[in-house]
Amino acid sequence: MHWNRSKQVILVAILLFISTTQAAAQEGDSLGPTYLVQPGDTLSSIALRFDIAVAELISENGINNPDALNVGDPLRLPGIDWIDGTLILDDVQLGDSYLGLRRQYWLDQASFVRLNRITSPNQLYYGFSALLASERGENTDSARSVLAHGQSLLELAIASGENPWSLVSQNQLIGTWEALGGDILFTPRSDQSGPSNLPSSIENVSIENPGFVTGKTAVIRVQSNASLELSGNLIDHELNFFEESDGVQVTLQGISLSSGEGNYTLTLTGQDENAFFSTQQVIRVDGGNYQRETLTVDESLLNPELSAREQVQLLEIANHASPEKLWTGFWGAPHPYIDVINSEFGISRSYNQGSYFGYHFGVDFGGGTGVEIWAPAPGTVIFAELVELRGNLTILDHGWGIVSMYAHQSEILVSVGDSVQSGQLIGRVGNTGRSSGAHLHWEIWANGVAVEPLDWINLVFP
Repeated sequence: MHWNRSKQVILVAILLFISTTQAAAQEGDSLGPTYLVQPGDTLSSIALRFDIAVAELISENGINNPDALNVGDPLRLPGIDWIDGTLILDDVQLGDSYLGLRRQYWLDQASFVRLNRITSPNQLYYGFSALLASERGENTDSARSVLAHGQSLLELAIASGENPWSLVSQNQLIGTWEALGGDILFTPRSDQSGPSNLPSSIENVSIENPGFVTGKTAVIRVQSNASLELSGNLIDHELNFFEESDGVQVTLQGISLSSGEGNYTLTLTGQDENAFFSTQQVIRVDGGNYQRETLTVDESLLNPELSAREQVQLLEIANHASPEKLWTGFWGAPHPYIDVINSEFGISRSYNQGSYFGYHFGVDFGGGTGVEIWAPAPGTVIFAELVELRGNLTILDHGWGIVSMYAHQSEILVSVGDSVQSGQLIGRVGNTGRSSGAHLHWEIWANGVAVEPLDWINLVFP
């Protein structure tokens, strides 16, 4: 037992000696870092970023024409001795984290903070353009392994064929005891790039157009190379992931109008064949630039308790995530006059000259009483009856948490339980409920949140 401990102490001393010798050699050979010119850069902006005089940049790089910078040109940065390698700008991806990127690019906390001029890890939101130091022995081609709860770093080292003290060094740990269950650690001798704070079983996490915008449908797609159970949370909504194809899972989550623009936390949680993992990441939500309008309606319909009661009723119905997706490709029109829009989605309304409050959760299409209403995509009827504010209302379930609503109808022509197809007649335009004239009020909800319906005509969703 004592002999094994002695061997371990000797091994640590050797590793530290090699590491120190290599570091000293690198420092002695270093000519300073190189920066790759990015779109929009000027010598002045580069000098300001790195606190270097423009004249020094010109002299160090032998620049004859300061106005002739080309994107991708390498520039030596004189006087900077605290970092080496090639400095690159790269957008923070979904699944990255402050600690994960530091581990991936061999950057200590001081260097990372100095490179990016941040005061908090929360500033490193999705899409942030981070300055990273490449070509200096980073872990970009290393495997990312989850340390299982109850598993020691020594056990992980044995499983990956590595020395535990190498893992300590590579992952910027104080010692083997600092690694905790659920940590994402980099192990060498592999070729699996991907999100820095997710295990190697996850190859990519992406957000699709229109992205994180109030009132829009966020599509998050996760690509993996192993069996994976996924869940998550975004702005107080539990994410439901569905299998889109072999190795690809997707969730469709509405970003509520009331959330407003700002920073929020996206949580991804999962279980692969090795261990449970969970990561949190700051994302920025942009505003949708929605308008205001004034309407005149019957005063009896402005009871706030009535509005709240009906909203709770509809939310319970809309919070419906059937596992089977019923549509494919583009959705069709729900109505013959989709170019005649009386009121847009997301508008904040004033009723009878009162204050502005709430939002318009749908889009209103013009058209007289009796105009046909069509199912824009295959679905199942889950609601078909008269309610006080939306009048004669039909709700279709399209699967994967997507439901559509058709309000103020003069006639409902389907029943609960019916299966409908694209283009099928389901009702007729009317003026029932809180309405100032005959029109179709059309809503789409994504996992319990009202979203822009026109996106579902103009874009293809999974």
